[in-house]
Amino acid sequence: MAEVQLDDVTIAYQQVGEGPDLVFVHGLAASRAFWFLQYALPLSRHFRVTLFDLRGHGYSSMPAGGYEAITAAADLAGLLDHLGIARCLLVGHSYGGGVALEFAGLHPQRVEKLAVLDTKINALQPSQRLSDSPHLSPFEVEVAGKSGHDWENETQVGLLFLDVLARWKTSGGGSEAKDVFTPFGEGRGAQRTAKQFVALIDTTSALQDVVKPGIDGATIAALPMPCLWIYGDWSRSMPSCRALQALRPEAEFRIVPEGGHFFPISNAAAVMAWLKPFLGLAAAAN
Repeated sequence: MAEVQLDDVTIAYQQVGEGPDLVFVHGLAASRAFWFLQYALPLSRHFRVTLFDLRGHGYSSMPAGGYEAITAAADLAGLLDHLGIARCLLVGHSYGGGVALEFAGLHPQRVEKLAVLDTKINALQPSQRLSDSPHLSPFEVEVAGKSGHDWENETQVGLLFLDVLARWKTSGGGSEAKDVFTPFGEGRGAQRTAKQFVALIDTTSALQDVVKPGIDGATIAALPMPCLWIYGDWSRSMPSCRALQALRPEAEFRIVPEGGHFFPISNAAAVMAWLKPFLGLAAAAN
């Protein structure tokens, strides 16, 4: 692991492979490990893959503020400057997709291609409600039933879901039901990640920052680089997908059948089958 100091934050990062530069950005309550096994390692045969921990995550430092996607995009710009990467292929999931979008809007000349995976775009989808998906998994039903929150009227369901799960994990509570991918997972690493996320939401401005509007529809419509948008049809970010389809009808959209928010892990083979040709590889390339 390496790190770089950027103004108020220390960013931890790693690189694997050789070739054109490919950069991945993870979402909230995750780390660069989210991408490592199923994406970075196989793609490192063809690209120099850069992974990093967002501020407040993984082994990066946790400043009190600066969790708007535009500030995280400035962190990304500083990291790429440090690494001498003038232009890259860029992939982001969830909040990480928002960071990638902000970076592409600010620095379009530095992004060769952009792939955004299941990102709730705040300017297009200001709220996220339980009813934004037609499907509730048994795990989500149990979380909603046990937590005591008014989920039907909650306007940022995804953030509350992560908050509840993190506090359960750190307190020894939890759910008997499991999804294909459950945030924080199991074991010592899960405890560390959950404790870190609780600290993030309790001691920083992250929860207020990550819901700020950010990049607008006109800027997204004007992005000059090829874009790939992948969403899960059971995801509560689908309102963002539908708004994007209206803004960018010429772009490549892929929908993961019965896919939830964490389909990059649970449906990695399908994602890679779309991502590889978009990045310039044959879908069957090893």
